[in-house]
Amino acid sequence: MNLSINQPSSALSYIERQNKEREEKDEKLASGKRINSAADDPAGIQISSRLTAEINGYQQQSYNSQDQVNNNNVQEGGLSAIDESLQRANELSIQSGNPLSDASAIQDELDQLTEQINTIAGEVLGDPSFVSGLDASDPAATQAALEDAFASVNESATALGAQSNALNSQVATYETTRVNVSAARSRIEDTDYAATSSDKERNNVLLQAAIVNKKDEEARKGLLINHVV
Repeated sequence: MNLSINQPSSALSYIERQNKEREEKDEKLASGKRINSAADDPAGIQISSRLTAEINGYQQQSYNSQDQVNNNNVQEGGLSAIDESLQRANELSIQSGNPLSDASAIQDELDQLTEQINTIAGEVLGDPSFVSGLDASDPAATQAALEDAFASVNESATALGAQSNALNSQVATYETTRVNVSAARSRIEDTDYAATSSDKERNNVLLQAAIVNKKDEEARKGLLINHVV
């Protein structure tokens, strides 16, 4: 049996509106978004767009700070390597004071350590001449040069550590703010599944009732045509 409707009516218009409303509810449930176009909430979509810009901004600031922390970590690793080489040079300078030591062998290692230290210092401190004067024949001068180098490394490491702590605090603040702003955006954008599902069920009931009423109306007007195949 086919239903043929021969003329428009207020009931049909109501059914069309209910169908459209059901489609909108289905879209919101499927997308998880209450606002899927500007027509859904013009003011809401403007607020959502502004909040999205804020979220992206906090995310980028977090990335920038974390990148600097990573860079600091690399520099701290370089300072640690310099410190290890300085410690070895310090041992050699003490050893060079022993008249039984091989001064030539000690000097060769001190020269190698000087090159290693200055190579790393050029990368992490911008100073390719960080240490000099490591002389196996002059332990006192070597100790003085090492003392200055140790002080400089410790000062740089302390400064980097303080900066990294501040940056990590900034990252935490940016992330907390980003999460809070994201939650605010979600309250504007996201579908309330319970409310939308309830509205959809109510819409279905109204739609079915409207269809039944429409059939009854058409039957009374003699516009319902039944075709028996």
